[in-house]
Amino acid sequence: MKRNDLLTGEIFIAKRINHKFAKPSNRVKYHNRKATKLRHSIQHINKPLLQNLKILNSIMADTIKTKLHRQWLLGKGFNFGVMTHYIEFGEEQRKCIYDFCITTHKDDSDYIIITRIKKESND
Repeated sequence: MKRNDLLTGEIFIAKRINHKFAKPSNRVKYHNRKATKLRHSIQHINKPLLQNLKILNSIMADTIKTKLHRQWLLGKGFNFGVMTHYIEFGEEQRKCIYDFCITTHKDDSDYIIITRIKKESND
């Protein structure tokens, strides 16, 4: 059965029904290009998320909960515009970055409370 290679478009004779590339190197190049395109499309989100995670890991190395000034976090390079998910806490939803919950202090909005979310182990 004749097929077109997905990478180069060249015509080749397929030896199997799922044979889509003329050479194994074409298959590798095709999937590497596809993965690179995906990585580049999400880079504008992942880069600040990973930077935030590094900052939070260094700050929260020995503690579960801390209160920090918003400007201090901005000075460290923290980006408040990205998060991974929300969690329900009572009737309020809290922003999270991986296993850290970030809330604004209720009395002073210049302060941020960071809490490490306890992981449940299935052991």
